[in-house]
Amino acid sequence: MKLSGNVHFPLALLLAAAAALVGCSDSGDDAQQAERLWPVKVATVSSDRESSRRQFAGRVKAVQTVDLSFQVGGKLDQLQFREGEIIPKGKLIATLDDRDFLRRVKEARVNLGLLEKTLARQRSLADRNVISQQQLDETETNYDLAKVTLEKAQQDLAYTKLQAPFDALVTRKLVENYTNVQPGQGIVRLQNVSEVRIQVSVPEKLLATANRERVGAITAAFEFLPGREFPLEYREHQAEADSVTQTYIVELGMPRPENVQILPGMTARVNLTLNQARGELWVPLSAVQNSADGSPFIWLIRDDQSVSKTPVELGRTNGDVVEITAGVEPSMKLVAAGGQHLYEGAKVRNYAQ
Repeated sequence: MKLSGNVHFPLALLLAAAAALVGCSDSGDDAQQAERLWPVKVATVSSDRESSRRQFAGRVKAVQTVDLSFQVGGKLDQLQFREGEIIPKGKLIATLDDRDFLRRVKEARVNLGLLEKTLARQRSLADRNVISQQQLDETETNYDLAKVTLEKAQQDLAYTKLQAPFDALVTRKLVENYTNVQPGQGIVRLQNVSEVRIQVSVPEKLLATANRERVGAITAAFEFLPGREFPLEYREHQAEADSVTQTYIVELGMPRPENVQILPGMTARVNLTLNQARGELWVPLSAVQNSADGSPFIWLIRDDQSVSKTPVELGRTNGDVVEITAGVEPSMKLVAAGGQHLYEGAKVRNYAQ
């Protein structure tokens, strides 16, 4: 019996020692977890009069592109432009051979003068009842038609000269000089460059929420003009979204700068500054997480660097930040990134510091 007791005594002692070691290990893990600082990105709840800045890729386009043509037919006499040239509004671009048109004006003027004299004589004769009233009426009608004929001949003569209807960039010559052209046949392709127009693709969320009060400033910058920014103004936007990207084309305009050729097809960087309305609270969209039931929450950071799970109510978003309508106050610190593994009371540190 004593021998058996001696055999079991070392075994019991070993089991007790192993249990003590396990207990020490668990205690160490608890202490390590309690002391651990989770690295996160820290942000602050932003409020009144703060602004956010967004950037878009833009492309310069012409205000308008037209194929200019004569309203009368004839033989081209002069083409006074070069492809790639910028011409001012009102400049003479092309002319037709106007000899036939001058002759028609002269004929119409002579015919009108003859009818004017005939009408004067017949009115005198009608007063003495020498001719009938019907004969006088016919002469007056012919006189009125002669005036119309002269006006048309003069108008056709004016149509033999083609002038730039706006400040234009000549992009293409459509016919050669000395060729016969028909009315409405394109002579030259012009792009209206009276101002610089820039098109950008804007997400539907931003287009739906942006208004004049929220837009602080819109500027354009060009790589070939380093250090310069140009103020832009809204012109128009397409009412239908792109079927693939779900973005809308917005067109902006700016005056044409002096001594710089900004041409259609060039690229620009468009900077948009959005102001926040008074009383609005915004946080990074990445800070918002969803509970198991789908309700949104954020991790607020207390003074002791521990976090607290805080339910919130969401408002508008532009894709980068989201409006918080309930649950936070201005200047509160929160976890903007790295909060997926946090738990109530966990302590965090800002990995940016």
